[in-house]
Amino acid sequence: MTSEPERKRGGPSLWRLLGPFERTLLLAIGIVATVGLALIADGAWIKAKASVAQILLERSFAAATRGATEARPWPWADFETEARITAPRIARSAIVLRGASGEALAFGPALLTGTPLPGEEGTAVIAAHRDTHFSWLKDVRRGDRLEVVRRDGRRLVFIAGDARVVRWDQNGIDPHALGRNLVLSTCWPFDANSPGPLRYILEARLEDNAESIGQ
Repeated sequence: MTSEPERKRGGPSLWRLLGPFERTLLLAIGIVATVGLALIADGAWIKAKASVAQILLERSFAAATRGATEARPWPWADFETEARITAPRIARSAIVLRGASGEALAFGPALLTGTPLPGEEGTAVIAAHRDTHFSWLKDVRRGDRLEVVRRDGRRLVFIAGDARVVRWDQNGIDPHALGRNLVLSTCWPFDANSPGPLRYILEARLEDNAESIGQ
């Protein structure tokens, strides 16, 4: 029943009508906006937004692995959560998004359109910004394990190989190459403050019997 003060104001507030997820989303957006206004002058706005968004991305990915058909982290997102990639030796992890639109890359690594899922035949390519979600690529060494959990539940291990620096239009990546390969890509150099034509490419191969992790 609507109370007398609520009737005078025209009914219950919108906040009371929202569910727990919607309230969490609005609070997260409010925090991001507040932090962004304070930090936007020195370019830290993207970093703050990306950090807060990880909470909602983790929730979305967890739902997807349980079989949810809708894996959008918030209603108006133009992407879905696809996988989680982890570098155990350096204790870094990120949710991978489907599609590499400008919006998607602002929130996390994205699987490039036109490349296969990690673990499928060919070369899966995951790209992210060098100053946020893939800032740790420079710390990955040859022979490191890169663990990938897909939204369909498949758990894969890739072994890091060589890294190289190339022009964006001369990367030599073949999505249809033989084998089951993974490429992680970001801009280079890592400490640059402006866009450039160079890309840091880290190649990895699927380990034999890789789907045994976590089973």
